[in-house]
Parts: sequence; C-alpha cells; structure tokens
Amino acid sequence: MEKNLEIEISKTNRGKEQIILNRKYKFNLSSKRKDNSKKYKCTEYKALNQCPSFIILNNENQILEYDDSHHLENYYFKNIFL
Repeated sequence: MEKNLEIEISKTNRGKEQIILNRKYKFNLSSKRKDNSKKYKCTEYKALNQCPSFIILNNENQILEYDDSHHLENYYFKNIFL
C-alpha cells in the first residue's frame, strides 16, 4: 500500500539541511557518503526513545531508502522522485 509522502527540504536555524516529512517528522542531515548520497536521521534519535528512522537521498533528491520503523505510519519506498 503506497501513500504519498509530502517532503520539504529546508535549513535548520544553524544552517544545516533538514527534511520535513508530511509536516510531522523532521530529519536532520547526518552524513554525506562517497557516492554523494545524503543520510538524514530522525530528530528523535538523540532523545530518550532513540528513534531509528532515516532517509537516504541521492544527489538528485530521489529517495534511495526510507525506514520508518519507529513512527506510526510504516512506509518503505525505493526510487521515488520528489
């Protein structure tokens, strides 16, 4: 079952990249890889519940991998265009 993901790419107050997903969840840029893909981790990963959710985008802002194992809606998509 596929659901539409509403993705906004913006900057944090400190100037780093972040993704806002469905106006609910925030993902901060965690690392850049050798293949120019970017890994974003949920903002709750440093909190007590240590959320394992993440998004990996390639350099064309296509979703390569999305794991939403902690949030209520479970989506898992590959190669979705923004």
